[in-house]
Order: sequence, then structure tokens, then C-alpha cells
Amino acid sequence: MNHCVHALDSFFYSSMGVYAFETQCAMLADLGYDGITVSVWGGTPLTDLTLLPQVRERHGLKVEGLYLVLHEGRNDHLLRKVVETVEGVELIELAVQTSINGNAAILRFIESLLPIAERRGLRIALYPHLHHVTQTTSQVVQICEHFNHPRLGASFNAYHWYASQEGQLEQRLQAMKPWLMQVVTSGSALSQLGWGGAATMEPVDRGEMDNFAVIDALNRVGYTGSIGVLGWDYGGDIYLKLQRCLTTLRDIDRRLQAHPTWAPLRADA
Repeated sequence: MNHCVHALDSFFYSSMGVYAFETQCAMLADLGYDGITVSVWGGTPLTDLTLLPQVRERHGLKVEGLYLVLHEGRNDHLLRKVVETVEGVELIELAVQTSINGNAAILRFIESLLPIAERRGLRIALYPHLHHVTQTTSQVVQICEHFNHPRLGASFNAYHWYASQEGQLEQRLQAMKPWLMQVVTSGSALSQLGWGGAATMEPVDRGEMDNFAVIDALNRVGYTGSIGVLGWDYGGDIYLKLQRCLTTLRDIDRRLQAHPTWAPLRADA
């Protein structure tokens, strides 16, 4: 399976500043990426969202997703307005970071987005994120099962699965299979020096997490969509790291096609 590959715009954020959105797209197009995910964060994006409908025509890239972070009871109205008005994107990735009023209020917020998604032809993928209210794939699957709505699904982020030490990769992906709308990966090693005191974020050819095995497992549950590269905290010369990540993922696809029996790992190895 030759997957499309997109980059999250978090590649372009660092302690020194943020690259202009046009530059982000130009770099990705120059390297041969297929798309980009744009971050809205808590409702105040650093990217002008009115530029999104022009991305494919100007750069040949698909806007693979729009990343939103819910702080329930604080920014509900901001995120709902984004979902109501944004153009040029079809998939909303929603992480739930904090909540004032608890699980019932989170569910009410998600429920309020579903008629908007129906009306506007959007899909909403719940995004498991370490140290967030919705941290694990299991929690996200439970919410999907609760609503059982065709416009609501899940995103699998291999970094957050690995860093949370959720384990049981194949079982987790099988549980996500009916809901799986998006995938993001990264290089990573478990370390207290990493993000959140849990694990490093690195280019996909670095760290302990085996992306060859991760992508094989995704293929075996029938995932045919794009593979995103996380990019957060990579730093340095971003162009070179984007290039390495794309080269690695293309080569993983090639090796899995040539040698489909290489990848499955024994759980007790």
C-alpha cells in the first residue's frame, strides 16, 4: 500500500518563531508531500483560515485536517464557530485537553457538532493525546461507540499511543477500525527527558518506536488513508527533517510491498 503522506504544521513551530503558512506549503510541495494539517489550537490559529481553500490550487496540497483543542467550559463557542465557518477542509481533528464540567459536558459539546458536520459535509475525528482528558485510543473508541454517528470517528496518533504506554497495538487498531479516519506518526523513545516527561518526539527514522511495524499493523486493519508526520518539538533545519521523514515513510511502503511477512512482531519479543 502506497500511502499519501502529509505533515502537521507543528513542524514549523519552534522557540525561534513560526514559518509563514505560504512558506510551510511551499516547502512541503517542493519535497513532494501530499498534504498538511493546520492547527487552530484552542480557537486562535496562527494561520489565516481563509487561505485554506486556495492551498490545492496554489501548492497542489490537500488540507488533510484541521486540529482543534477543546477546553470544555472555556472555549466551546470558539471551536463551534470554527466548525461552522471554516472552508477548504473536510476533516476536523478534536482533542479534549481539559474540562470544567466533566464528561457529560464534553459529550454534549461533541453532540452539538454533529448536526453541523452533517449540514456542512464534515467529519470529526477524536484525537487521543497524552496528558489530555481523552488520552487513550480506548477512551476515544468509547465515545465513538456512544454516538455511533457516521460523521464521528477517531484519529490514531502513534506517538501518543506509544508515549501513554497503552500497548497492544494490533488490538487497539482493530478496536479503532470502524472509526479510523486519520493517522499520525513520529519517531519516539520512552524518556523522562521527552515531551510531558514521557517520550521524545523525533523524525520517523529515530527513536525506539518501530514505524515499520506500526504501518504494517495499519495496513493489516485495512487503513488506506494518508499518514501524517507529527513534527512537534523536532526543531533545527525543518526542511531536512521533513525530507528524512518522507524518504523513510516512502521506503517503509516499498519494503512492506516487497516483503509483507517481515513486519509482524511477537508481543513477547
